[in-house]
Amino acid sequence: MAEVFSRRLPENINRIIVAFPEDVQEFFHEMISADRSPQTIANYAYDFSLFFDFLASRNLELEDITPKEIKRFFRHIENGYERTIQVQITKKDPVTGETRKEWVERKHFRENSRSGKRRKRASLRSLFRYLLKTDVLDRDPMQEYEDASLRSRHQQKVPVFLTREEAMRLIDAVSTYHNKQKRRTQTWYEYRDRSILLLFLNTGMRVSELVGLNLNSIQHDGDTARVIILGKGGKERMLKLNRPAWEALHGYLEQRPRNGLQTEHQEALFLNKNRGRISRKGVYEALQKYVREANLPPKAANISPHKLRHTLATRLLSNGENLRVVQEILGHSSIQTTQIYTHVINSEKDGALDRLE
Repeated sequence: MAEVFSRRLPENINRIIVAFPEDVQEFFHEMISADRSPQTIANYAYDFSLFFDFLASRNLELEDITPKEIKRFFRHIENGYERTIQVQITKKDPVTGETRKEWVERKHFRENSRSGKRRKRASLRSLFRYLLKTDVLDRDPMQEYEDASLRSRHQQKVPVFLTREEAMRLIDAVSTYHNKQKRRTQTWYEYRDRSILLLFLNTGMRVSELVGLNLNSIQHDGDTARVIILGKGGKERMLKLNRPAWEALHGYLEQRPRNGLQTEHQEALFLNKNRGRISRKGVYEALQKYVREANLPPKAANISPHKLRHTLATRLLSNGENLRVVQEILGHSSIQTTQIYTHVINSEKDGALDRLE
């Protein structure tokens, strides 16, 4: 069994962190003590894994890092990179029939998006500040690298979102997709997927927040139901579910399996087909299935859970809701993050005026 770094983290993340230098592991202990979310810690672990793999390929240690090496690292991953992840699989012995679990490495090529680049810079910035503060290093190569770098031009992109009609087509696609499977009865994951889509469109929660929901995250009194969402930085917010979302969720809860649940996921709200907690990847793949079924236009064909969050924000502001209210619903720590959606509203106004011709 692999060395356990922290029982608060998934085993695959533990396996990444224990391979880091001891001083970097201490940085993760600090993150855990500061109550950073498991997803935030996982993101840092993935970013550092890329960086330390690069250092290893050049036979470099922490104290050898210079601004020039950091520059080489960012150029190395500029156009994408191969990420190695560890997944647990179940194997069956063909002779005895016994099953055993083992860890295997899988490689995935990832595009290095603009937001991904920003996150990797922020991750390394935090690490080197910590190493400087704890006297592991006597200088901050990341700060020196950023001081010498040209600032990239910030391009504010208008968020992609679904129109009301497109959102309705996406929800209807759950039924049409499963009807094509020619099953005699509805499956419980059909109820699950419809509920997930409506929760996204009703609350705008992040996919990491959705997969972290437990049964006790839902509170209801008669016809009124609310969901307690644990957001970034451990901040909680409670949002009321509208009627379609609550009806869909109630239907799923009646169909949700009660037997054969994985021990550690008994309380998970949304389950996968193996009856464990559904993953971010599982949610994304389910959504893509219904996007294809709905035959959405090119603009919306690459829709993701986060773009459903964009959809709610845009609908709220289009309906004249206060920016502060939208900020609280989305769980943004800064109203500047929420203001990006005003660009969408302005573009809609432009279209309305153009159509007057």
